[in-house]
This record gives sequence, C-alpha cells and structure tokens, in this order.
Amino acid sequence: MKKLKYILVLNSGSTSLKFKIFNYQSLKEIHSGLIEKIGLKKSIIEFDKTVISKKKSIKSHQQALKIIKEFLIKETNINISLIVHRIVHGGVEFNKPVKLNQKTINKISKYNNLAPLHNPINLKVAKYSLELWPIKQVAVFDTMFFNTLTPVSYLYPLPLKYFKKYNIRKFGFHGFSHQGMLQGSAKVLKKKTNKCNLITCHLGGGSSISAIKNGQAIETSMGFSPMSGLMMMTRAGDIDPAITFYLKKHLKLSLSEIYGLLNHNSGLKGITQINDLRDIMILAGYKIKGYKSNIKANKEKKALAKLALDLFIYRIQRHISSYITLLPKVDAIVFSGGIGERNSDIRNLIFKNIHFPKKYKKIIVKCNEEKIMAELIKKT
Repeated sequence: MKKLKYILVLNSGSTSLKFKIFNYQSLKEIHSGLIEKIGLKKSIIEFDKTVISKKKSIKSHQQALKIIKEFLIKETNINISLIVHRIVHGGVEFNKPVKLNQKTINKISKYNNLAPLHNPINLKVAKYSLELWPIKQVAVFDTMFFNTLTPVSYLYPLPLKYFKKYNIRKFGFHGFSHQGMLQGSAKVLKKKTNKCNLITCHLGGGSSISAIKNGQAIETSMGFSPMSGLMMMTRAGDIDPAITFYLKKHLKLSLSEIYGLLNHNSGLKGITQINDLRDIMILAGYKIKGYKSNIKANKEKKALAKLALDLFIYRIQRHISSYITLLPKVDAIVFSGGIGERNSDIRNLIFKNIHFPKKYKKIIVKCNEEKIMAELIKKT
C-alpha cells in the first residue's frame, strides 16, 4: 500500500513551539503538540492534548524541535513529506509561500528588524528544522492576507522616499487568524468568501481588527509592526508619536527603554501592573469560570482594573465603529483569539453603550491557523 503523505506545520513563538500534523490528502489532523516556556524554568511539554512534563527545562527551540522529532519517531508511524513554517513578517517581497533554504532564510532575515520579537525565532526554527529533516520545507507569512490593502490604506503620510527606499508602510498581522475568521464566517452565513463583508476581531495577548470587503482585507489596525493599533495586554498600541520624543528628551529614556516600555510594559499591564486579563476582570467585578485569582484586591487595584478594562473596550469600539463606515454593509462582526473567542463578557462590553446604526450579527470562530497554513500550501 502506498504510504500517505503528511504535512508538519510548525508555529513558533518567542518561548513556545506548536506543531500539528495533517494528512496531505484529507487535511485531517493526526497529531498535535505544544512546548511552552522554552528558555524558562519548568517548561511544559504537551503531545496530543496530554501533558508529558512540567519539570524539564527546555533551553532552546533547537532542543524543542529535537523533542518533537523524537516523539514522531517513537509514538507515530508516519512519513513527513513536507514541513510548513509560520513566519510573521514577509515584508513587501514575500507575499506568497516560498521554499525554504539558506538563501531564502537570508532574504527573509532582512525583515527581522520589522518584527524583532517574532521573525528571528521563526527563522531559527526554520534553520534548525532544515538540519533535522532533509525534506521540502516552505514558509508562509502572517502578512500575506493583507496583500489586498491599497496604497490609500497602507501608505503613511511621510515623504514617499521612506516607503520606496525603506518599505515603511502598513503590513498588517494575525493574517491567518483573520483568514480563518473569514472562512468560518462564510460557512455560518452560507455565503461564498468573496461575498462576505466582515469586521474581524482577533483579541488576545496581541490584538488586531480588520475590515473585509467582498472577501478581501481593505483595512487593519496593526501597521508597520505588531505594536500598533489597539491597546493590548502589554503593548500600548497607537499613541501620539511625540510621546516617544518626550520620553527620550525630557525623561532621558534610551531608545531600548522606550521600546521595552511600549512593547512589554504598557497596555493593560501598564495601567494595572497585572499581565493576565482574567485577574483584571475579577478585580473589575467579573467572574471567570474555572479560574481563581491570586491577586489581593483593594480599592485602588479595583479602580485601576476597571479603568484599564474601559480603555481596552473603548479602543476596540472605536476601531469597529470606524470600520463599519468603510463597508457597503456588514454581514457580521467576528471574534477569535484567546479573549475574543472565550470571553463573552468582553464581547458583551464591546456592544454595550455603543450606538451602531443597526444590530449586527456576532459570530465566534475558533481558528485552526495551522490547518489554514496546510490548506494554503496544498492549494499552491
């Protein structure tokens, strides 16, 4: 009997590595796993939804990849034919899947400074993977979904030389999540994707909102980098650019300190000094099923939690409201991501005290980003 072909999809984060394996013909998910807290104490290893270890320290993504390969050899009897890697930033050059080798890795690395938290790790994993598996490997990019943005949307009002020479423009991120929301909504609405007009909301540690017209992205909240747009868990999102100059000139912060402030110590965490939305919501008076907060509540913490939540919701409302005016009609407002998909209180707050011109359909989509990547490769 001819051996079936299988696709291994690798989705790497700064301290994590997720994988899924699909049958090439049916795209049925066969195995999955996640290694978390890479480079930290007590890394978590999970295969097929079973936690294998919470004690072993995984020092690097290279070590994590070796563990995944050992799992595939010992626990499965399949032949991986193709490996797909998620790369966050493809710049203007990489707007479709590309075969990975040292030459293409070097080309993609030119965009590392545009996504310094993501691309270097993505490419390290790709490089290690090529060493471990001498088979065809392909990169797909988060930015690909936003290839349909027009100059009116993606250009910044700077001298054009900065766009032409340095590619300073809006790119958009969370592309596979927004694509998944489009596909999932089309099924719910019983419409073809190219007939769907949607506002898609990816709400999680990082958050972004997109306007989709006739199945194509026409606007998105993230721009030149994943730091822009909405207020997020630790990222400030859009702020007056003069603030950065003020921080440097008058408060004597270095550029690296300002970068760390805006990326790691702002957003919900910046207001509350708490980096888990569940704790913030409990302090603000909400209940989170199955979660017990260890934060000791007091009057000040409760007030700050409520303020942070109000700021978070307001900025989401503002983006959704502005995007409604860009579409001839809105078939649905769609939610995904850890917060958008699971937190009904957040969704209800978004629709509270906002004067939409009509009642819009709400759709919740649980995106399988890895499957979307596998589908994309199969189509190409």
